[in-house]
Amino acid sequence: MMSQKAFHTWLNQAKKGDKISYYRGYLCYPYLQPINPSADVERVKKFAKTVYGASDAGLIALVQKRHQDFDYEYIAVRK
Repeated sequence: MMSQKAFHTWLNQAKKGDKISYYRGYLCYPYLQPINPSADVERVKKFAKTVYGASDAGLIALVQKRHQDFDYEYIAVRK
């Protein structure tokens, strides 16, 4: 998972169509993800709220790529 600061830096510098993979795993239950399971659920939820907020504000579009069960790549595309 990238840091809040890194995400905001990317968001402020990205041009339309730029993409960033901001999380890999399973946002709903990060302790179930097969790659680097996280017990820090609150940190993951806080970061997800930040990303969803940028989406709700119309700054980014959110897409995901499924690699396997509980293993997704979450991608933000700058609008």
